[in-house]
Amino acid sequence: MEREVPDTEPARALWDFAVRLYGEPGVSEACLALQDRCGVDIPLMLWAAWLGDGADLPALRAGDRAVGPWRARAVRPLRALRRHLRDSVAGLDDEVREGWRGSVKRLEIEAERLALGVLAGIGRRSGRPDLAPFAAAFGLEPGCPELKLVEEAARRLT
Repeated sequence: MEREVPDTEPARALWDFAVRLYGEPGVSEACLALQDRCGVDIPLMLWAAWLGDGADLPALRAGDRAVGPWRARAVRPLRALRRHLRDSVAGLDDEVREGWRGSVKRLEIEAERLALGVLAGIGRRSGRPDLAPFAAAFGLEPGCPELKLVEEAARRLT
């Protein structure tokens, strides 16, 4: 990510949409299952749902290229650290460890928000959410139940 993330209306709108979508029943669980099982980049998928019909292959590839380095340098390492801190650490109070883990989680979420801010400037939003191009671009089964759940929830929000 070579450019600064703008605080633009599209960036705020995408963030608001992503938070609402992630909070829909079953969506967070579906997203995490896709992330753990298939390596799905959740912010990229939420952005694709927000773009709707505008999430064609060129836009998806451009978005992935734009946030790929940030994902590799910030989002994934923060996630790995947060997950690593789940277990007790000898000599460290669990409450203190959980406090640190919470701080790392907030940083991870902020890193994902920065990625969404970059993505908001790529592609053109139009039509209803359709995650079939996302599935094709990233090697997922289009009929995958978790992907369908996210798509249906996104359609209810638009």
